[in-house]
Order: sequence, then structure tokens, then C-alpha cells
Amino acid sequence: MIDRKAARAAAAAAKKEAPVAEDRALAALRRARVGRPALVRTPAGEPAFWLAPFVSGDLACGLAHVDLDGRVARIGAFGAGPADRQSWVPLSFFEEAPAGPLAEIRAAYPGAVVRRQPRPLGVAGGGDRPARRGGGGVHRPGGVVRGQARPGGGGAGGVG
Repeated sequence: MIDRKAARAAAAAAKKEAPVAEDRALAALRRARVGRPALVRTPAGEPAFWLAPFVSGDLACGLAHVDLDGRVARIGAFGAGPADRQSWVPLSFFEEAPAGPLAEIRAAYPGAVVRRQPRPLGVAGGGDRPARRGGGGVHRPGGVVRGQARPGGGGAGGVG
């Protein structure tokens, strides 16, 4: 398994290759620096992959999904194009869980153990699917839900 430094280096190298190096829609990623990668864990608590934010000022304009072997599996930009800064995410979102999503989790899953942590990300569901905002997952960056089953099956996992 690679470490945080290697995940950051892999994301930085991927910026210099296609599609990022060639696609005009990904121009913001080329100009951005790679932020501090966050380790995402499976519901069983095992490392799953790294998410490395692409940072411009105090906003994340995109993400790189870096596998544990250092391969960049996916790169994505937030918004409709490089000038769509309104769709970029505050970098603080990756550093500490926003209070709103934590309150939603507590309301939806009474009795669940939810706590704030620096820079973790969770994986929801019965497999290695990342949590989706507003979707079936119960995890948000910075939140941990342990031992609480989701409606319709599947368990909740921990975060790194």
C-alpha cells in the first residue's frame, strides 16, 4: 500500500497526462496544486483508496482517486468547466465534517456513533463504493457511523 506522499505524487503526475493535460474542461486541474490526500476505508475498516483534492486557493476544483498501488483510477473536476468556481468545494470540507451533514446522519440514524475527525473519508454500502452526497450512503467527509445498518441492507463502515 502506498502512503500519503506517494498518493499525492501520483495525482500530481496524472495532471501532466491525458486527459487532464489535453482537455480544456480540465484546465483548472492543471493549474491547481494537489492537496493532502485522504485515505478512504471499506466498511470493514480496511484501506480502500486515496482521494487527492486539486486545490485552487481555498477551494477544491476536483479530485483524483488513487488506488492503493499508486495507479490513478479516476480524475474528476467539479462544475461545468474551469470557470465554474461556484461548483467548487471549500477545502475545509475535506478537513472537518460540516455540521449540517453530521446532523442529517444523526437524525436519520438515531443511536449511531458519529464523530468528527480530521481529514477522513468513509465508504458506505456493502462494497467499496464511495459515499454519495444525499444518496444511500451514511458517510460524509469527517463523519463516522459505526455499527448502524442502512435501510435496505448493507453496513456502515469506518473512515481513515
